[in-house]
Amino acid sequence: MVLQITTHVRRLDCENTPPATRLANTKPKVRNGIQAASRRRRARATGGSHHPRYAVEHAKQKSTAKYPPPSINIELSRSSGDVEMSDSTSAISMSTVTLPRYLSRPAFRELSKETISAVAPELADTELNYIRDGLQCLGPDMLQVLAGVKAEPISNVLPKDLPAVVNDLSSDMPTHMLAVYSRQVNATTKRRVTLFPIHNIILAAHCANLPMLPTSNVAHPETAGSSISVPVVPLCIPAPEVFPQLSTFLYTKRIDHLLASLLPSPVPQQLYRDDPTSDSVHNLLQQFASKLATTYSDKALLAHAMAVNGLWRNACALGIDDEKLWCALDVAWEVLITALAISTGKQL
Repeated sequence: MVLQITTHVRRLDCENTPPATRLANTKPKVRNGIQAASRRRRARATGGSHHPRYAVEHAKQKSTAKYPPPSINIELSRSSGDVEMSDSTSAISMSTVTLPRYLSRPAFRELSKETISAVAPELADTELNYIRDGLQCLGPDMLQVLAGVKAEPISNVLPKDLPAVVNDLSSDMPTHMLAVYSRQVNATTKRRVTLFPIHNIILAAHCANLPMLPTSNVAHPETAGSSISVPVVPLCIPAPEVFPQLSTFLYTKRIDHLLASLLPSPVPQQLYRDDPTSDSVHNLLQQFASKLATTYSDKALLAHAMAVNGLWRNACALGIDDEKLWCALDVAWEVLITALAISTGKQL
């Protein structure tokens, strides 16, 4: 078992919101902090989940979820230039990769009140969207704390609890350490396990398929550099390599930052803000995809597509029904599939 320790390293501001009230140890602060942040955010909201992009994508994802989505075969050239050839030329063969045309949205289970009450009893009767709105503003400060967490080295056996040094005390302490891994490919391959400090309320408010987390009673340290002990939770997901992008998004809800981590070039804002059925958005997407196709190799584009596909599989496995996330996935996938089609001469 290969162990890696990963923390989040960027602070992402939430709509220029000043630091909000700390969530952590005094229980009433959880409710008060979320309520205050949620009110501030809703007062500034201009479109929210009723934006036409979300409405259109939600309808499309629901329709494609009823039937197997169509697939597209992408033929990639495969060069063997490292093989010694008598005529000093490279051997070129073709390999075919089959990709889904759309990333369909499964039928998600509703998040139960029990899931929320298990980690934050004072929020058991609070509307889920209200909790999420508040966490969207509190999340960046919580994420900043994770960037300063240094876990103690461990052996090949996962402990029940893990000591960790905390260097940022500006917000809540992490409540758990996720030990993230994928299913074993074969008996001869060492299983890679990566550790991620997390806050239980972030996962509980978004992941309908989250396993029951053990009780966590992490005290807030008095000084930076102090050590805390957090429960370790094994978590098997399809694509651990893109879990950092998914986790960071759940803390920040920044579509632009998520797309920047999934695509090789900055995405025009209109592609995730405007109505995707409009001619202007369609034309802009074609232009952007053409730029990617002429700038990057088909192998590079496929690598980005597989990262998007992995994040999609993680979201499905964890039961994350977040419209901004699905908007970002749909935009990234449409851009990359279009770019691959242009690069390989394939008709969509």
